[in-house]
This record gives sequence, C-alpha cells and structure tokens, in this order.
Amino acid sequence: KQWYQRRVAITAGKKEEEEALAVLEDVFMDKSKENTFERSKRAVSFSEQKAEVIPPAPSTSPPQSSDEDESVTLEHSFTMNREEGKIAQTAYQQEFIKNVLAKYLNISIKEIEESLKDGVILCQLLNEMKKNTVRKIMMPQGAEKLSTMKSTVNLNSFLRFAQINIGKDNCCSISDIQQGELSSVHDTLKRLCEKYPYQSDA
Repeated sequence: KQWYQRRVAITAGKKEEEEALAVLEDVFMDKSKENTFERSKRAVSFSEQKAEVIPPAPSTSPPQSSDEDESVTLEHSFTMNREEGKIAQTAYQQEFIKNVLAKYLNISIKEIEESLKDGVILCQLLNEMKKNTVRKIMMPQGAEKLSTMKSTVNLNSFLRFAQINIGKDNCCSISDIQQGELSSVHDTLKRLCEKYPYQSDA
C-alpha cells in the first residue's frame, strides 16, 4: 500500500511537471510572438522615419552658371555703350556743322540733314570759303522745294570743288548728303574748313 501511494505521488508529480512545462512553453511562445510583433513595429516606424528625410530629387535642368550670367551682362552693357556712343557722335557732328554754317554764313539751322539735301547751303558755304567758286546756284522758287535735278546740279558743284581741293577719297558722295549720312559729310566739311579757315571781314 505504501508502495502504491508513492507510485501515485510520483505519477502526480510527473503530470504537474508536464503541465508546468506546457505552461512555460505557452508563455515562451507568447513572448516570442510579442517580440516578433514589437520588432515589426520598430521596422515599420524606422521605414517611415527614413522616408520622411529622403531629399527631393535633383532638378534635371542644369543651373545657369555665373559665367553665363556675367557674359550676358557684359554683352548687354557693350550694346548699350555702343548705342550711346553712336548717339553722342551724331550729336557732335550735327553741332559741328551748325557751328560751321553759323560762322561762315551767319545762319542757324535746326534740321541739318534736311537742309543740306538740295545743295544750296553747301554752295553758299563754298562761296564764303573762296569767292565765286560756284557762279550759279540753283535756288527754289518761293516755298516750293528744289527739284531733284536742280538739287543734283548744286551737289555736283559742291563735290567737284571738294574733290579738287581735298581729294576724291576724302569727300562724301551725293547719296551720303541726300540720305543724311552726317559722318562723311562732317569729315568733308572739316577738311574744307582746315584748308579754308574762316576769315572775318573786320
């Protein structure tokens, strides 16, 4: 009987041990699942944080370099300076011709280009530089403008005298005068003034 009781106690002890092991195994499995879940959460959280700090994709169009900006600025500045220089040169030539006419002919003219086209003033200027240079000047009648043919006669008289005295290569052309090309007209008059300087009657 005692042996039987000890046997029952041993059997009961084994069952309790087995139940205890089963409980431990369940607990371990739950912990493992919990750890796996926590690791998954941490992985997702890390991915989200990493996604937030991803820098934006670089622009496909290349930025304009400072050298290109400087080149455009210099080109614009050069163009502006050239235009300003041209305007200043034209103003100087106009003023020079006005002064010549005011000194030799004692007249004041506002529109230089238009006033020289018919050759009347140019022929009168030659007669002041050297008397009786142009014996016959074609003059307009009243308020009418001089015809193209008569204007050409006057301009030919002016240019013929200029070519003889300062050289053909140093003279302007009829088209220069008619089209208002003051640069060549200015040069021609300047050379004539140097050869025939103004002399006061006094």
